[in-house]
Amino acid sequence: MITNFPNNRRIHCETGSFVNTMKYYGIDITEEMVFGIGSGMYLLFFPWLKLDGLPLLILRSKPSEVYRNASRRLGLSYHELPFGDDKDKAMSTLAELVDRDIPVTVVSNIFHIPYMAPFTPDKMNFNGHNMVIIGRDGDTYKVADSEMKLPNDDYTYIDDVDLRITRFMPGPHTPHGRLFYFDKPDPEKFRNFDYRPACWQGLKDACYNMVGIPFPYFGAKGIHYMANQIRKWEKKYTREQIEDALYNYYRLLERAGTGGSGYRYLYSRFISQCADLFQDEMLTTSAESLVKAADAWRNFSVEVLHYKKKMDVTLNQLAEILDEAANYEYLTYSNIKKNFLKKNKRF
Repeated sequence: MITNFPNNRRIHCETGSFVNTMKYYGIDITEEMVFGIGSGMYLLFFPWLKLDGLPLLILRSKPSEVYRNASRRLGLSYHELPFGDDKDKAMSTLAELVDRDIPVTVVSNIFHIPYMAPFTPDKMNFNGHNMVIIGRDGDTYKVADSEMKLPNDDYTYIDDVDLRITRFMPGPHTPHGRLFYFDKPDPEKFRNFDYRPACWQGLKDACYNMVGIPFPYFGAKGIHYMANQIRKWEKKYTREQIEDALYNYYRLLERAGTGGSGYRYLYSRFISQCADLFQDEMLTTSAESLVKAADAWRNFSVEVLHYKKKMDVTLNQLAEILDEAANYEYLTYSNIKKNFLKKNKRF
């Protein structure tokens, strides 16, 4: 059983699991770098599809996509194993790996993790939570969970029955028992590692996701589209329905996930790190504009609460805040696309 695995709480569970695992192997990499080179930035607002009764709002790339992209672009030898509906094989494979003292990241449903219940009252039925299994005692598994809402950096525990449930919950992005682990990397490779090619690819993906997809539901255009839809809600829904919908978005943005301002603050720091790597002042300016977008998203969340409390806030004001966020995001990624990516094509 592993006893020295770093279990620092992080901003985002997927990047946190990745960073803590790398630290265990003697490799220091920032969470911002993993999120950026893993192409985590993405947004889709598609009102014709509903999730829990809400027009679909997706605020990140697909679960596990960051793990895959970051591993590949860093040249890490990693294994990703899904198991379909074979729970017994998923559990036996996990047991075999942890018995060999290999830290294993499992993808799970956060709502059905018992130790989360006291600390995440706003949990949503999300099939993309990442936690690292670092040992077991019979049917009890030792967990290093980087979830920032946990009260401290202590290890937690989950039994075989609950782990089976949370690894195989049906619904969108059902985990199918998916797990990740790495062949032990050589820390010396990363002493003077050139991160620039991986950063360039991560920035390219973000620019495409946020300003390059030619449909109105994605990226900055999708934020504008969401704003325009909210302006029309009073003609479609009751006040109670609107309050419930907006509060659920608030939970998604700020309480149950990292997706609103949190992702943007995280990504702005990635852009700042890229500015240092490439010695490019334009990237510093882009990082600053994304901070302004993050501030607007945070303001949107605050004003949603004011709206729910029947304070002097209108739907049009909420929509204007989203338009402000969209404008800053468009400025950020358009500048990177036009003024950075083209002149650094060699990466």
